[in-house]
Amino acid sequence: MRVLVVDDDPSVATLCETLRALDDTLPRRAPAAAADRPGLLDAERAAVVVLGPAATDRPDLTQVIDALASRVPVVVVGRHDAAAAAVTALKAGAADYLTLAAPDLGARIVAAARVPEPAAVDEPALAGLVGTSPAMQRVRGLVRTAARTGAPVLIEGETGTGKEVVARAIHALGARARAAFVPVNCAAVPETLAESEFFGHARGAFTGALESRPGALRLADGGTLFLDEIEDLPLSLQAKLLRVVQDGEVRPLGGSAARRVDVRLIAASNRELWRMVEAGAFRRDLFYRLRVLSIVLPPLRERAADLPLLVGHFVAAFNRRQGTRFVTPPPAQLRPLLDHPWPGNVRELENTLESLLILAGTEQRDLAGVLRHAPAIDGGFWPDERARILRVLNDHRWNRQRAAAALGISRVTLWRRMERHGIRDPLAAGSRETS
Repeated sequence: MRVLVVDDDPSVATLCETLRALDDTLPRRAPAAAADRPGLLDAERAAVVVLGPAATDRPDLTQVIDALASRVPVVVVGRHDAAAAAVTALKAGAADYLTLAAPDLGARIVAAARVPEPAAVDEPALAGLVGTSPAMQRVRGLVRTAARTGAPVLIEGETGTGKEVVARAIHALGARARAAFVPVNCAAVPETLAESEFFGHARGAFTGALESRPGALRLADGGTLFLDEIEDLPLSLQAKLLRVVQDGEVRPLGGSAARRVDVRLIAASNRELWRMVEAGAFRRDLFYRLRVLSIVLPPLRERAADLPLLVGHFVAAFNRRQGTRFVTPPPAQLRPLLDHPWPGNVRELENTLESLLILAGTEQRDLAGVLRHAPAIDGGFWPDERARILRVLNDHRWNRQRAAAALGISRVTLWRRMERHGIRDPLAAGSRETS
Protein backbone atom coordinates (compact mmCIF):
# COMPACT_ATOMS: atom_id res chain seq x y z
CA MET A 1 0.00 0.00 0.00
CA ARG A 2 1.50 3.33 -1.06
CA VAL A 3 1.52 6.17 1.47
CA LEU A 4 2.38 9.57 0.02
CA VAL A 5 4.02 11.86 2.58
CA VAL A 6 3.79 15.44 1.31
CA ASP A 7 6.53 17.27 3.20
CA ASP A 8 10.21 18.07 2.79
CA ASP A 9 10.86 18.77 6.47
CA PRO A 10 13.58 16.48 7.94
CA SER A 11 11.26 15.72 10.87
CA VAL A 12 9.15 13.35 8.73
CA ALA A 13 12.10 11.05 7.99
CA THR A 14 11.33 9.11 11.17
CA LEU A 15 7.69 8.85 10.11
CA CYS A 16 8.71 7.32 6.78
CA GLU A 17 10.92 4.82 8.58
CA THR A 18 7.98 3.87 10.82
CA LEU A 19 5.75 3.34 7.80
CA ARG A 20 8.41 1.37 5.98
CA ALA A 21 8.62 -1.03 8.95
CA LEU A 22 4.91 -1.88 8.66
CA ASP A 23 3.85 -4.87 6.57
CA ASP A 24 2.91 -4.16 2.95
CA THR A 25 3.39 -0.40 3.30
CA LEU A 26 5.52 1.67 0.92
CA PRO A 27 6.02 5.35 1.87
CA ARG A 28 6.81 7.88 -0.88
CA ARG A 29 7.73 11.53 -0.39
CA ALA A 30 6.85 14.69 -2.25
CA PRO A 31 7.80 18.29 -1.38
CA ALA A 32 5.32 20.41 0.57
CA ALA A 33 4.91 22.73 -2.41
CA ALA A 34 3.57 19.81 -4.47
CA ALA A 35 0.44 19.39 -2.32
CA ASP A 36 -1.78 21.00 -4.99
CA ARG A 37 0.22 19.93 -8.03
CA PRO A 38 -2.02 18.59 -10.83
CA GLY A 39 -1.43 14.91 -11.50
CA LEU A 40 0.27 14.24 -8.16
CA LEU A 41 -2.17 11.51 -7.11
CA ASP A 42 -2.25 9.88 -10.53
CA ALA A 43 1.55 9.70 -10.61
CA GLU A 44 1.94 8.27 -7.11
CA ARG A 45 -1.18 6.05 -7.00
CA ALA A 46 -1.29 6.51 -3.22
CA ALA A 47 -3.87 4.86 -0.96
CA VAL A 48 -3.55 7.66 1.58
CA VAL A 49 -1.90 11.10 1.61
CA VAL A 50 -0.11 12.47 4.67
CA LEU A 51 0.29 16.25 4.89
CA GLY A 52 3.28 16.89 7.15
CA PRO A 53 4.10 19.89 9.37
CA ALA A 54 5.62 21.99 6.59
CA ALA A 55 2.65 21.37 4.30
CA THR A 56 0.22 22.33 7.06
CA ASP A 57 1.81 25.80 7.25
CA ARG A 58 0.31 26.67 3.87
CA PRO A 59 -2.33 29.44 4.09
CA ASP A 60 -4.55 27.50 1.63
CA LEU A 61 -4.42 24.28 3.69
CA THR A 62 -8.20 23.80 3.82
CA GLN A 63 -8.51 24.09 0.03
CA VAL A 64 -5.66 21.60 -0.42
CA ILE A 65 -7.30 19.11 1.95
CA ASP A 66 -10.67 19.54 0.27
CA ALA A 67 -9.21 18.88 -3.18
CA LEU A 68 -7.24 15.80 -2.10
CA ALA A 69 -9.92 14.31 0.19
CA SER A 70 -12.39 14.08 -2.70
CA ARG A 71 -10.15 11.36 -4.19
CA VAL A 72 -8.13 9.79 -1.37
CA PRO A 73 -8.09 9.76 2.46
CA VAL A 74 -5.96 12.58 3.90
CA VAL A 75 -4.19 12.49 7.26
CA VAL A 76 -2.83 15.78 8.62
CA VAL A 77 0.25 15.57 10.86
CA GLY A 78 0.83 18.82 12.74
CA ARG A 79 3.59 19.96 15.06
CA HIS A 80 1.31 20.49 18.05
CA ASP A 81 -1.77 18.73 19.44
CA ALA A 82 -3.99 21.79 18.95
CA ALA A 83 -7.76 21.30 19.06
CA ALA A 84 -8.37 24.30 16.77
CA ALA A 85 -6.01 22.94 14.11
CA ALA A 86 -7.60 19.51 14.36
CA VAL A 87 -11.11 20.93 13.98
CA THR A 88 -10.06 22.96 10.93
CA ALA A 89 -8.46 19.93 9.26
CA LEU A 90 -11.33 17.58 9.98
CA LYS A 91 -13.93 20.08 8.80
CA ALA A 92 -12.01 20.45 5.54
CA GLY A 93 -12.32 16.70 4.95
CA ALA A 94 -9.26 15.14 6.59
CA ALA A 95 -9.74 11.57 7.81
CA ASP A 96 -7.57 12.17 10.91
CA TYR A 97 -5.36 14.73 12.63
CA LEU A 98 -2.23 13.57 14.45
CA THR A 99 1.11 14.82 15.72
CA LEU A 100 4.57 13.40 15.05
CA ALA A 101 4.69 12.36 18.71
CA ALA A 102 1.56 10.20 18.53
CA PRO A 103 2.49 6.66 19.66
CA ASP A 104 0.18 4.99 17.13
CA LEU A 105 1.03 7.37 14.28
CA GLY A 106 1.85 4.71 11.66
CA ALA A 107 -1.12 2.51 12.51
CA ARG A 108 -3.56 5.45 12.37
CA ILE A 109 -2.26 6.49 8.94
CA VAL A 110 -2.66 2.96 7.58
CA ALA A 111 -6.12 2.68 9.16
CA ALA A 112 -7.24 5.85 7.38
CA ALA A 113 -6.56 4.16 4.03
CA ARG A 114 -8.94 1.32 4.76
CA VAL A 115 -12.69 1.88 4.93
CA PRO A 116 -13.80 0.17 8.17
CA GLU A 117 -16.64 -2.30 8.33
CA PRO A 118 -19.48 -0.99 10.50
CA ALA A 119 -19.01 -3.76 13.04
CA ALA A 120 -15.30 -3.02 13.41
CA VAL A 121 -15.49 0.47 14.88
CA ASP A 122 -12.39 1.07 17.00
CA GLU A 123 -14.29 2.53 19.98
CA PRO A 124 -17.56 0.94 21.20
CA ALA A 125 -18.81 4.47 21.98
CA LEU A 126 -18.87 5.18 18.23
CA ALA A 127 -20.89 2.07 17.35
CA GLY A 128 -24.07 4.14 17.00
CA LEU A 129 -22.48 6.41 14.37
CA VAL A 130 -23.03 4.02 11.50
CA GLY A 131 -21.71 4.73 8.02
CA THR A 132 -18.55 4.86 5.93
CA SER A 133 -19.43 7.94 3.87
CA PRO A 134 -16.96 10.85 3.99
CA ALA A 135 -19.57 12.87 5.90
CA MET A 136 -19.80 10.30 8.69
CA GLN A 137 -16.04 9.85 8.80
CA ARG A 138 -15.76 13.60 9.40
CA VAL A 139 -18.38 13.40 12.15
CA ARG A 140 -16.50 10.60 13.89
CA GLY A 141 -13.29 12.61 13.64
CA LEU A 142 -14.96 15.63 15.21
CA VAL A 143 -16.42 13.45 17.98
CA ARG A 144 -12.92 12.20 18.82
CA THR A 145 -11.61 15.77 18.80
CA ALA A 146 -14.43 16.96 21.06
CA ALA A 147 -13.83 14.08 23.46
CA ARG A 148 -10.20 15.15 23.92
CA THR A 149 -11.30 18.54 25.24
CA GLY A 150 -13.72 19.76 27.87
CA ALA A 151 -15.02 22.60 25.72
CA PRO A 152 -18.75 23.15 25.08
CA VAL A 153 -20.08 21.60 21.87
CA LEU A 154 -23.00 22.63 19.66
CA ILE A 155 -24.49 19.82 17.56
CA GLU A 156 -26.73 20.96 14.72
CA GLY A 157 -28.79 18.92 12.30
CA GLU A 158 -32.30 18.08 11.20
CA THR A 159 -34.67 16.17 13.45
CA GLY A 160 -33.76 12.50 13.55
CA THR A 161 -30.11 12.77 12.45
CA GLY A 162 -28.76 11.36 15.73
CA LYS A 163 -27.70 14.39 17.78
CA GLU A 164 -28.09 12.64 21.14
CA VAL A 165 -26.13 9.64 19.82
CA VAL A 166 -23.26 12.03 19.02
CA ALA A 167 -23.51 13.71 22.42
CA ARG A 168 -23.38 10.38 24.24
CA ALA A 169 -20.39 9.31 22.14
CA ILE A 170 -18.47 12.49 23.07
CA HIS A 171 -19.24 11.88 26.75
CA ALA A 172 -18.31 8.18 26.61
CA LEU A 173 -14.96 8.86 24.92
CA GLY A 174 -13.99 11.73 27.20
CA ALA A 175 -12.49 12.12 30.65
CA ARG A 176 -15.99 12.41 32.20
CA ALA A 177 -17.18 9.02 30.95
CA ARG A 178 -17.64 7.58 34.45
CA ALA A 179 -19.69 10.56 35.62
CA ALA A 180 -23.32 11.32 34.84
CA PHE A 181 -24.72 12.11 31.39
CA VAL A 182 -27.88 14.15 32.02
CA PRO A 183 -30.12 14.82 29.00
CA VAL A 184 -32.74 17.56 29.09
CA ASN A 185 -35.17 18.27 26.25
CA CYS A 186 -35.64 22.02 26.44
CA ALA A 187 -38.81 21.86 24.31
CA ALA A 188 -40.48 19.51 26.78
CA VAL A 189 -39.89 21.67 29.87
CA PRO A 190 -42.76 24.08 30.62
CA GLU A 191 -41.48 27.65 30.95
CA THR A 192 -43.02 27.97 34.42
CA LEU A 193 -40.93 25.03 35.67
CA ALA A 194 -37.79 25.63 33.62
CA GLU A 195 -35.77 27.39 36.33
CA SER A 196 -36.50 24.63 38.84
CA GLU A 197 -35.68 21.95 36.24
CA PHE A 198 -32.22 23.39 35.58
CA PHE A 199 -31.21 25.03 38.87
CA GLY A 200 -33.27 23.06 41.39
CA HIS A 201 -35.28 24.56 44.22
CA ALA A 202 -35.29 24.78 47.97
CA ARG A 203 -38.07 23.38 50.11
CA GLY A 204 -40.95 25.86 50.27
CA ALA A 205 -39.67 27.89 47.31
CA PHE A 206 -43.16 27.78 45.78
CA THR A 207 -46.51 26.13 46.34
CA GLY A 208 -46.04 22.39 46.11
CA ALA A 209 -42.27 22.44 46.75
CA LEU A 210 -42.49 20.01 49.66
CA GLU A 211 -38.83 19.06 49.47
CA SER A 212 -35.67 20.45 47.92
CA ARG A 213 -34.57 19.31 44.46
CA PRO A 214 -31.04 19.53 43.01
CA GLY A 215 -31.84 20.33 39.35
CA ALA A 216 -30.16 19.15 36.17
CA LEU A 217 -26.98 21.23 36.55
CA ARG A 218 -26.16 19.75 39.95
CA LEU A 219 -27.13 16.26 38.83
CA ALA A 220 -24.59 16.63 36.01
CA ASP A 221 -21.82 17.95 38.31
CA GLY A 222 -18.57 16.30 37.21
CA GLY A 223 -20.22 14.97 34.06
CA THR A 224 -22.10 16.21 30.99
CA LEU A 225 -25.36 18.13 30.63
CA PHE A 226 -26.96 17.59 27.22
CA LEU A 227 -29.39 20.35 26.24
CA ASP A 228 -31.49 19.04 23.37
CA GLU A 229 -33.59 21.44 21.26
CA ILE A 230 -31.86 24.37 22.94
CA GLU A 231 -33.52 26.73 20.47
CA ASP A 232 -36.66 26.38 22.65
CA LEU A 233 -34.93 27.59 25.82
CA PRO A 234 -36.72 30.78 27.04
CA LEU A 235 -34.66 33.98 26.76
CA SER A 236 -34.94 34.58 30.51
CA LEU A 237 -33.37 31.19 31.20
CA GLN A 238 -30.69 31.72 28.56
CA ALA A 239 -29.33 34.63 30.60
CA LYS A 240 -29.19 32.53 33.77
CA LEU A 241 -27.54 29.63 31.95
CA LEU A 242 -24.92 32.02 30.57
CA ARG A 243 -24.05 33.07 34.13
CA VAL A 244 -23.53 29.43 35.07
CA VAL A 245 -21.21 28.95 32.08
CA GLN A 246 -19.22 32.04 33.08
CA ASP A 247 -19.15 31.63 36.88
CA GLY A 248 -19.63 27.88 37.41
CA GLU A 249 -22.14 28.53 40.19
CA VAL A 250 -25.74 27.41 40.64
CA ARG A 251 -28.24 29.03 42.98
CA PRO A 252 -31.44 26.98 43.47
CA LEU A 253 -34.81 28.69 43.27
CA GLY A 254 -35.65 29.99 46.74
CA GLY A 255 -32.18 29.17 48.03
CA SER A 256 -29.76 31.57 49.70
CA ALA A 257 -26.43 29.91 48.92
CA ALA A 258 -24.83 29.19 45.57
CA ARG A 259 -22.98 25.96 44.83
CA ARG A 260 -20.07 25.51 42.44
CA VAL A 261 -20.55 22.94 39.67
CA ASP A 262 -18.17 21.46 37.10
CA VAL A 263 -20.34 20.60 34.10
CA ARG A 264 -19.48 20.03 30.46
CA LEU A 265 -22.25 21.45 28.24
CA ILE A 266 -23.29 19.85 24.98
CA ALA A 267 -26.20 21.54 23.21
CA ALA A 268 -28.19 20.43 20.18
CA SER A 269 -30.48 22.24 17.78
CA ASN A 270 -32.51 21.19 14.75
CA ARG A 271 -32.50 24.77 13.49
CA GLU A 272 -29.70 27.04 12.29
CA LEU A 273 -29.14 28.74 15.61
CA TRP A 274 -27.22 31.66 14.14
CA ARG A 275 -30.36 32.68 12.25
CA MET A 276 -32.21 32.86 15.57
CA VAL A 277 -29.36 34.99 16.93
CA GLU A 278 -29.71 37.39 14.00
CA ALA A 279 -33.48 37.52 14.60
CA GLY A 280 -32.99 38.27 18.29
CA ALA A 281 -34.62 34.99 19.38
CA PHE A 282 -31.43 33.57 20.91
CA ARG A 283 -28.72 35.30 22.92
CA ARG A 284 -25.59 35.99 20.88
CA ASP A 285 -23.26 35.69 23.89
CA LEU A 286 -24.69 32.30 24.88
CA PHE A 287 -24.52 31.09 21.27
CA TYR A 288 -20.77 31.76 21.09
CA ARG A 289 -20.22 30.24 24.53
CA LEU A 290 -21.92 27.01 23.44
CA ARG A 291 -20.41 26.91 19.95
CA VAL A 292 -16.75 26.54 20.90
CA LEU A 293 -16.79 23.36 18.82
CA SER A 294 -19.50 22.81 16.20
CA ILE A 295 -20.62 19.50 14.73
CA VAL A 296 -23.16 19.58 11.89
CA LEU A 297 -24.85 16.23 11.20
CA PRO A 298 -25.69 15.50 7.57
CA PRO A 299 -29.24 14.48 6.67
CA LEU A 300 -29.70 10.92 5.51
CA ARG A 301 -30.49 12.00 1.95
CA GLU A 302 -26.94 13.39 1.70
CA ARG A 303 -25.33 10.10 2.71
CA ALA A 304 -27.53 7.59 0.95
CA ALA A 305 -24.58 5.20 0.56
CA ASP A 306 -24.77 4.58 4.32
CA LEU A 307 -28.38 3.40 4.17
CA PRO A 308 -27.64 -0.36 3.68
CA LEU A 309 -25.28 -0.25 6.68
CA LEU A 310 -27.93 1.51 8.77
CA VAL A 311 -30.53 -1.06 7.75
CA GLY A 312 -28.18 -3.85 8.83
CA HIS A 313 -27.51 -2.08 12.12
CA PHE A 314 -31.19 -1.63 12.97
CA VAL A 315 -32.18 -5.13 11.84
CA ALA A 316 -29.46 -6.62 14.04
CA ALA A 317 -30.66 -4.52 16.99
CA PHE A 318 -34.26 -5.64 16.37
CA ASN A 319 -33.16 -9.29 16.21
CA ARG A 320 -31.39 -8.94 19.58
CA ARG A 321 -34.44 -7.38 21.23
CA GLN A 322 -37.11 -9.62 19.75
CA GLY A 323 -35.22 -12.89 19.27
CA THR A 324 -35.95 -12.85 15.51
CA ARG A 325 -33.56 -13.91 12.76
CA PHE A 326 -34.11 -11.43 9.96
CA VAL A 327 -31.33 -11.35 7.37
CA THR A 328 -30.37 -8.04 5.77
CA PRO A 329 -30.60 -8.38 1.97
CA PRO A 330 -28.00 -6.92 -0.42
CA PRO A 331 -28.44 -3.26 -1.48
CA ALA A 332 -30.05 -4.25 -4.79
CA GLN A 333 -33.04 -5.66 -2.86
CA LEU A 334 -33.41 -2.58 -0.66
CA ARG A 335 -34.84 -0.47 -3.49
CA PRO A 336 -38.04 0.62 -1.63
CA LEU A 337 -35.83 2.05 1.11
CA LEU A 338 -33.17 3.51 -1.16
CA ASP A 339 -35.75 5.38 -3.25
CA HIS A 340 -37.33 7.13 -0.26
CA PRO A 341 -36.04 10.66 0.60
CA TRP A 342 -36.29 10.04 4.39
CA PRO A 343 -37.35 13.50 5.55
CA GLY A 344 -37.34 12.13 9.11
CA ASN A 345 -33.74 10.93 8.67
CA VAL A 346 -32.26 8.05 10.66
CA ARG A 347 -35.04 8.08 13.26
CA GLU A 348 -37.69 7.68 10.55
CA LEU A 349 -35.71 4.83 8.98
CA GLU A 350 -35.45 3.05 12.32
CA ASN A 351 -39.15 3.49 13.15
CA THR A 352 -40.21 2.39 9.65
CA LEU A 353 -38.03 -0.72 9.74
CA GLU A 354 -39.33 -1.68 13.17
CA SER A 355 -42.93 -1.29 11.99
CA LEU A 356 -42.25 -3.46 8.94
CA LEU A 357 -40.51 -6.17 10.96
CA ILE A 358 -43.25 -6.26 13.60
CA LEU A 359 -45.89 -6.61 10.91
CA ALA A 360 -43.87 -9.36 9.24
CA GLY A 361 -44.07 -11.55 12.35
CA THR A 362 -41.42 -13.22 14.49
CA GLU A 363 -41.12 -16.27 12.23
CA GLN A 364 -40.43 -14.24 9.10
CA ARG A 365 -36.76 -14.03 8.06
CA ASP A 366 -36.99 -12.68 4.52
CA LEU A 367 -36.65 -8.91 4.83
CA ALA A 368 -36.43 -8.56 1.06
CA GLY A 369 -39.87 -10.17 0.80
CA VAL A 370 -41.22 -7.79 3.42
CA LEU A 371 -39.88 -4.80 1.49
CA ARG A 372 -41.46 -5.98 -1.75
CA HIS A 373 -44.83 -5.51 -0.07
CA ALA A 374 -43.84 -2.30 1.72
CA PRO A 375 -46.08 -0.03 -0.41
CA ALA A 376 -49.09 -2.20 0.51
CA ILE A 377 -48.05 -2.38 4.15
CA ASP A 378 -47.36 1.35 4.07
CA GLY A 379 -44.67 1.24 6.72
CA GLY A 380 -44.06 4.97 6.80
CA PHE A 381 -43.08 6.08 3.29
CA TRP A 382 -44.60 9.55 3.38
CA PRO A 383 -43.61 12.32 0.98
CA ASP A 384 -43.09 15.16 3.45
CA GLU A 385 -43.21 16.08 7.12
CA ARG A 386 -46.71 17.57 7.03
CA ALA A 387 -48.22 14.50 5.40
CA ARG A 388 -46.31 12.23 7.78
CA ILE A 389 -47.58 14.06 10.87
CA LEU A 390 -51.15 13.98 9.57
CA ARG A 391 -50.92 10.26 8.86
CA VAL A 392 -49.62 9.44 12.34
CA LEU A 393 -52.21 11.69 14.00
CA ASN A 394 -54.98 9.97 12.07
CA ASP A 395 -53.57 6.53 12.96
CA HIS A 396 -53.71 7.47 16.64
CA ARG A 397 -57.10 9.22 16.46
CA TRP A 398 -55.43 12.59 17.09
CA ASN A 399 -54.05 11.55 20.46
CA ARG A 400 -51.01 13.84 20.48
CA GLN A 401 -49.14 11.98 23.21
CA ARG A 402 -49.27 8.69 21.28
CA ALA A 403 -48.59 10.35 17.94
CA ALA A 404 -45.53 12.13 19.32
CA ALA A 405 -44.21 8.84 20.69
CA ALA A 406 -44.72 7.17 17.29
CA LEU A 407 -42.87 10.02 15.57
CA GLY A 408 -40.04 9.89 18.09
CA ILE A 409 -40.48 13.51 19.24
CA SER A 410 -41.85 15.24 22.32
CA ARG A 411 -45.47 16.34 22.62
CA VAL A 412 -44.36 20.00 22.68
CA THR A 413 -42.31 19.50 19.52
CA LEU A 414 -45.29 17.87 17.81
CA TRP A 415 -47.47 20.84 18.77
CA ARG A 416 -44.90 23.24 17.28
CA ARG A 417 -44.67 21.18 14.07
CA MET A 418 -48.49 21.26 13.79
CA GLU A 419 -48.43 25.04 14.21
CA ARG A 420 -45.68 25.37 11.58
CA HIS A 421 -47.64 23.35 9.00
CA GLY A 422 -51.06 24.79 9.86
CA ILE A 423 -52.41 21.42 11.06
CA ARG A 424 -55.61 21.65 13.10
CA ASP A 425 -57.40 18.88 14.96
CA PRO A 426 -60.56 18.03 12.92
CA LEU A 427 -62.23 16.84 16.13
CA ALA A 428 -61.85 20.27 17.72
CA ALA A 429 -64.57 22.85 17.42
CA GLY A 430 -64.19 25.15 14.44
CA SER A 431 -61.40 23.15 12.82
CA ARG A 432 -61.49 22.40 9.08
CA GLU A 433 -58.27 20.35 8.75
CA THR A 434 -58.98 17.26 6.65
CA SER A 435 -55.78 16.47 4.78
